[in-house]
Amino acid sequence: MTTPSRRQHLTLEPLDLRFNNQGGLHPVSPGYLTAPAASLLTPNSGVFPQSPWAASPSSAVDGSSYFPSSPSSRLPPQSAKSPLSPGFSKLLRQARSFTNLGSKRSRRPAVELASRLPPEIWLKVFMHIPLFLLPPVTLACRSFYSLAQPMLFSTISTHPRVAARANAATQKYHKSVFQRVQFFFSPRICPSIVECSISPPSPEEHGDITDNLIDVIFESLPKLPNLKVLGCRYVRLTPKRLDVLQRLQLTSLSLEMCFGDMMDFADAPSVALQEVTFKYSDAAMGREPNPCLLFLSPNHLEQLHATTTSILVTLANSSPFKKLRTLEIPVECVTSTDLFPALSRCPAVEHLSIHVDSVPYPRPPFESLPDGVLPLLKTYRGPHSLAATFLRGRSPREVDVSLPCHPSRLEASLAGVERSLQSLSFRLDGVELPSSLLGAIHKYFPVLKSLAVKEPALSSSDIQNALRSVPAHRMLEEVTLRIQGRDKFNLWIPPDESAADAVSSFRKTLPALLVAYPQLKIIKLLHGAEGAVVKWCRSTLDGNFIQVSA
Repeated sequence: MTTPSRRQHLTLEPLDLRFNNQGGLHPVSPGYLTAPAASLLTPNSGVFPQSPWAASPSSAVDGSSYFPSSPSSRLPPQSAKSPLSPGFSKLLRQARSFTNLGSKRSRRPAVELASRLPPEIWLKVFMHIPLFLLPPVTLACRSFYSLAQPMLFSTISTHPRVAARANAATQKYHKSVFQRVQFFFSPRICPSIVECSISPPSPEEHGDITDNLIDVIFESLPKLPNLKVLGCRYVRLTPKRLDVLQRLQLTSLSLEMCFGDMMDFADAPSVALQEVTFKYSDAAMGREPNPCLLFLSPNHLEQLHATTTSILVTLANSSPFKKLRTLEIPVECVTSTDLFPALSRCPAVEHLSIHVDSVPYPRPPFESLPDGVLPLLKTYRGPHSLAATFLRGRSPREVDVSLPCHPSRLEASLAGVERSLQSLSFRLDGVELPSSLLGAIHKYFPVLKSLAVKEPALSSSDIQNALRSVPAHRMLEEVTLRIQGRDKFNLWIPPDESAADAVSSFRKTLPALLVAYPQLKIIKLLHGAEGAVVKWCRSTLDGNFIQVSA
């Protein structure tokens, strides 16, 4: 993929589009392929090809939408029964008004103004436009079409239907499915795809149609020159598919319940991946061959995430992973005899995450890690009771307690963490933030710079009462709290009202926050069921706080 020259300028021309009889914009086949993310493509990569189904509306099945045809096509004369739906007529008007190209009178000045900007600038502008607003941008003019439309295809996902439903479809339907796959792997789309997810039905629901489709997708993956991230779920790892995976230039691979015959690849070199995610259950791993070894390269792996304890055996029997910085393992690993041998093969790990699916969880039979095991550990995420166990004797910088906990138990666990901690995040059971817990945190961690209390939701008076009797902490620079709206008994509050409650809470609690934390620079207030954030930053000019996000 080449980068456009800085001297190259855009030529903005009005764009006429031919719509199908359903007014479709996105290539979203029901349950098959979607493209929901953004990426970059050069403006000279050619015109958008005709999709296999754009020219023939009759090839649609189950109400799936079509691609508009190439910008070079012309809109045919509209009959009394226009195929252009009112909704997309409005969409087209919005797109033209977006670029000020809606009328002949304003067309030339807009072209002259926009042509002064090189395509690199427009690409940066389009990157900040929400994905759902990009389709109108692609309809504005020919150059915007060429620049913005490939952004819709950096991530593609496959979601084939269950076999029972697929087998009931017609032969015409099966043909259209493969045509859609061919379209996504066409030369125009291929350079823009960075991430691909293959998620067929569970193995019990596999059928010949689904298997053939997956084979076609795997055979086409080498055509994607910029593919870096691949996710597979319930995909059988046949020798042919494993051979494809070995030939891809991936940086990240995620496998969820993917099994197969690994005997042909027992002596094959590991795939050079920087990040690997294994989502397997221990029960399933006991019945199937372990696929982990093929995808763990000691010379390349930097991040490893696993939900199965069998990963410990693979790590313990491998060469040292000298580049591995991030490690996530299930909490069941703490009782395994392979834990210390496996961790000793990861001397460079700085970030450790203990994954917990359910409570109660097993307790480790040791009080601390042996000397020489994870000596560089700086970040811990997991249950509060294991924090001191893994961090004792280290110099931690960040602790993120992943499960809600009782304030008194959290206080007891934090007492065993080294005093070098700089960032602390947790959630509490109950409805209040005790002053005793805040006081203990101030005492335990004198160089703490960031504190986040994600639960419970606190009213303005709750925050003021919690801060009133605690000693000031003069190193803290960032605080995050969840606020309680005025209508606390309502399960859902409109986002605008919830944000207004956060602003009101900020005004009421700011004096108390500044007394407790004189060096405070950033305040984040969480609000609403969606976890929205309102953020304020302290100005370096006058010291006042300025709202930077809503």
